[in-house]
Amino acid sequence: MVMETAVLETYKRAAKTKEIRLCCPVSYSRPELLKIIPQEILEKDYGCGDPTVYVREGEVVLDLGSGSGKHCYMIAQIVGPKGKVIGVDFNDEMLALARKYQNEIAKKLGYLNTEFRKARIQNLKLNLEKVDSYLLENPIKTFEDLLKFEEFIKYLEEKEPLIPDNSVDTVVSNCVLNLVKDEDKEKLFREIFRVLKPEGRAVISDIVSDEDVPELLKKDPELWAGCISGALREDKFIEAFLKAGFTSVRILKYDEKPWQVIEGIEFRSITIEAHKGEKGSCIDKGHAVIYTGPFVKVEDSEGHIFELGKRVAVCERTFKNLKRYAYDQFIFVEPAKPLTPRPFPWGEKIIYRSPKVTKNGKWDSVVSGSPCCSPPQEFIPFSQKLREIGITLTKGSVDIIQVNVGSKCNEKCLHCHLSAGPKGGLMSEKVISAILELLKRYPGKILDITGGSPELHPLIKDFISQASMYTKEILFRTNFTALLERDDLITLLAEKKVKIIGSFPSLEEHSADFFRGNGFYKRAFLALKKLNEAGYGRIYSLYLMVNPTDISLAPPENEIKKEFYKFFNEKGLYFTDLYVLNNFPIGRFKRYLKKIGKLDDYYKLLYANFNPETLKKVMCLKLINISPDGSLYDCDFNQALKLSLKETKNIFELLEKGLEALENKPIQIGDHCYACTALYGTSCFGSLT
Repeated sequence: MVMETAVLETYKRAAKTKEIRLCCPVSYSRPELLKIIPQEILEKDYGCGDPTVYVREGEVVLDLGSGSGKHCYMIAQIVGPKGKVIGVDFNDEMLALARKYQNEIAKKLGYLNTEFRKARIQNLKLNLEKVDSYLLENPIKTFEDLLKFEEFIKYLEEKEPLIPDNSVDTVVSNCVLNLVKDEDKEKLFREIFRVLKPEGRAVISDIVSDEDVPELLKKDPELWAGCISGALREDKFIEAFLKAGFTSVRILKYDEKPWQVIEGIEFRSITIEAHKGEKGSCIDKGHAVIYTGPFVKVEDSEGHIFELGKRVAVCERTFKNLKRYAYDQFIFVEPAKPLTPRPFPWGEKIIYRSPKVTKNGKWDSVVSGSPCCSPPQEFIPFSQKLREIGITLTKGSVDIIQVNVGSKCNEKCLHCHLSAGPKGGLMSEKVISAILELLKRYPGKILDITGGSPELHPLIKDFISQASMYTKEILFRTNFTALLERDDLITLLAEKKVKIIGSFPSLEEHSADFFRGNGFYKRAFLALKKLNEAGYGRIYSLYLMVNPTDISLAPPENEIKKEFYKFFNEKGLYFTDLYVLNNFPIGRFKRYLKKIGKLDDYYKLLYANFNPETLKKVMCLKLINISPDGSLYDCDFNQALKLSLKETKNIFELLEKGLEALENKPIQIGDHCYACTALYGTSCFGSLT
């Protein structure tokens, strides 16, 4: 806190009296923008560069460490009445100076598009003016007061963030990042990334050093407040943006002459531009780029290599990103005709695109080389990944009650995450009664019945009959073969208009039987015929659940739907629609991956295809899962791993507390969650994107 206090006190004084030592000479390419700004603001502005020149009309711009407001008022003229400028500072004196002339400048412009907010730039969620007001009304005198204050801080950050996620087009700053203490710098760069919209950018002028600043200088408060001690080494400054998630960084200005030299270390001004490129999964639609030189080859921040003059294959996302921030270095080649999207292969760093793909608009084999989009060098746990992108998964209003009535099953499928089989247990009548009571208290929910094989539970018909009185819809998950001897159950399911979701992993008999067991394929078709005869597939909803039968990710549902419809129609069979689901590296499938030495490869495949867009739709946000013993989970996969809810453990506690008690509670996560969030994302209800 010593350095932060030194910075605060220094700039308090600087807001009242001009501090020459804080000035680094700056020339402006558009000096006419200074004409409407009062002299008091101009005299008490301290910086080392001019990021304003890179701002565009109509943008929402955030100025970090806005100080006297000079740059905010320059930017206000550039972005115009359709744009907006937000200045952030934690110094009351500087904020007062910036606000002093706000209305006067607005009258000169003919519009008001500036505002100034109080916050630390390393925590843009926390509104410090609300913190100040709280402390005036609620001074901290006891430990209980401190706990209440901490709860208030958490509430502000989570429910009323000062600068929301993905809300700013451009972030600018002028010589303030170096004032943040070292232990907060990583958080600072993550905050810049968080508030930017997808495709947004940061234009930052700051002081950097050519060598590491020694600890002796770092401990000098005066040098720290003077933009010296806190300077990052120039290469580490660039790396910090890439580490925060920015797709590309380029140096716009590098002062040849140092501003100061202390103990042989040169401190100079640098201005960079960092792009928040599009994130998400790698989908191959046939795009290619040709690097135009002058180097033999170059590599981007994601590890793609581009060779001079070579037609290199890229996924659609990389194609768009390169077109935005490296448009002058590549030739961009699109396929002649739309191609069916497919997951982009991963492995090596480069493949070459055949001209036949772009000329004829059809898929062709790779000319040479190996798959690109290589997996990251280091696997990051799912929890850490969410922290890096600033997302916390919390339970919303529960719409779906998923009930696993037992792990007893007539099959022993290779990809079963629950390791279900003939010796599995069943849900007790006591737990079933408690679930029915829950459904009665909260009518209109969706009931999702799963297993094992739910058909094997002796009370399944009574459960469905009673549950149908309170539910909006009932889903029944089956492996098909367990229904073969249950004509009575099929009749009841049709009578209650229950939606059936049946697992059917592959149209190839050998693949389906390999994963589900010998004879599954033929017996599944017999069960499908019975269901069709009962009206399923035409009158009542019959969905297929399709899993990959190799070590790959689920393709887009639309891509395989036509193939499945055609195949089934040729057999005179019908289904309503289909879902896809990635296999999860847990249970029996995990053991299989370990046995063949592919577990690490599969985790890398999931991780390399992580798609943050799926987080908005993951099923755990609105679903709870109830296990055979009545324990509560966020999903069926968490049940397999025994990751139960923390505060409400079982159905009996839930009846006491109510479903509302689950809302806004953190969702239990683990590395298996990458299976839900890879590529297009999958769930018990199909693709997420």
